[in-house]
Amino acid sequence: AFHNRLYVITRRCRFCQQLFHEVSVGHENFEDHTKRFAELEPTLEPLVTYPVSKTKFEAKSVPEKVIDAFNEAERCRSVGSLTGAGGCLRKTIYSLCDEKGVAGQDYREKISNLPVKETYKELLKQIKWLGDNTTKPGEEKYTMAMVDVALEILPILIDDMYIKDEKTTEAAKLLAKAKSVNLDKDKPKGGV
Repeated sequence: AFHNRLYVITRRCRFCQQLFHEVSVGHENFEDHTKRFAELEPTLEPLVTYPVSKTKFEAKSVPEKVIDAFNEAERCRSVGSLTGAGGCLRKTIYSLCDEKGVAGQDYREKISNLPVKETYKELLKQIKWLGDNTTKPGEEKYTMAMVDVALEILPILIDDMYIKDEKTTEAAKLLAKAKSVNLDKDKPKGGV
C-alpha cells in the first residue's frame, strides 16, 4: 500500500545564488482511492543535504525558520560564499526576533527588546551588523574568520534562549504536579 520514492529538492540561496540540494524519501499511500494522484502528499523523511549542515541544536523548541536560516548560512560558508553566509546569519537573527514576538521599529530595536542578557544582545547586534554589511557594496573587507566566529557563537546563544524556556516550562509542570499531590494529602479523608 505504501510506496517509497526519493525526492530531490533544490533551492537557490538568494544571497550567493548557490544551489543546495535536499534528498528525502517519501512514503505515499496509493491505497486511498478517494484522492487523485496530484492530491497525494507524501510524508517526507530527510536523508541528506548537500552541502551538509552540521549544527544540531540541543533545544527541541527552536523554530524551524530559525534552524533553516542558520543551516543555510552554514551551507553558504561551506561553499565559500561570504555574502551568502552573512545574509543568512542576519536572516537567522530576524527569524529569531520574529519567532520570539519582540516589538520594535526595526530589528536593532527588536534585538534590544529580547529578554536576554546584555552580552547576548550585543553579540546578536554585531552578527546582524556583519550580515548587513556583507550584503552591501563597499570598500570594507570582511573575512571568513568573522563569519566562522558568528557561526560558532550564534547556536550557543539560540540554544541558551530556548533551553531556558524549556527548563522553565518543565520546572513549572513539576512544581504544579508536586503542589497538587501535596494538596491531595492535606484533604480530609472520609465523609462529612
